Amino acid sequence: MKNKKITIKYLPFIGLVLLIAGFSLYGIFNATVSLRNYTKDLKASVVGAVDATSEAVGTPVTNTEKLIFSDVPEAHENATAISYFKNMGYVGGYDDGTFKPVNLVSRAEFLKILLEVVDADFAGGFYEKCFTDVQSGWFEVYVCYASKAGLVGGYDDGYFRPERTVSRVEAIKMTLNALGVKMPTSVDAQPFLDVAVNDWYAPYAKVSKDLGVVKGRVFLPNLSLTRASTVQLIYDILSATKKI
Repeated sequence: MKNKKITIKYLPFIGLVLLIAGFSLYGIFNATVSLRNYTKDLKASVVGAVDATSEAVGTPVTNTEKLIFSDVPEAHENATAISYFKNMGYVGGYDDGTFKPVNLVSRAEFLKILLEVVDADFAGGFYEKCFTDVQSGWFEVYVCYASKAGLVGGYDDGYFRPERTVSRVEAIKMTLNALGVKMPTSVDAQPFLDVAVNDWYAPYAKVSKDLGVVKGRVFLPNLSLTRASTVQLIYDILSATKKI
């Protein structure tokens, strides 16, 4: 049997069939690739969406550090004193929950805290108009009580200056006097390098050194006190004199 040759007239038809078949195979291949890519992209999109959601929500921050006030953690260097004063009701925080430990303390503010500590009895007394600049105001009763009790004195010009920042030596004097600590009448040797034996505050410096309230070689009498250092100072004197 002789092989039949494909005549030239059929070639265009055969070419068309092959072309259609090629396009079909390409379409199937392309569709398969596209489907694979789509599946891959979809998976990536889902994972990305989950990651994005996780990132947006965030991992809850667990703060295990206990706070005395919102700005005073238990790791604070004055935490023990501040916590004690808070629990005893001697000091309170501000409306926003802070204590503001680095804020400076005025002479009037110091007296208020100190008189809370010693549980001053204001009943039956008239504590007003005791200094030229203490004729009214929230601090009048505290300043005038302290004046009448002999805890404080004014300046030579008759002013008390209640808004002036309290100094270390003033705070120590008022606290020791309020607690009834007996003071020496004189000092024979310098208790600190910056305290002369004839300074009016030399006895207070000596007692503060003997009690271990002020350590080191210098006394720094004019050091301004903050809320934290005020509480710490009174707390240390209370501890040293066995009041707590």
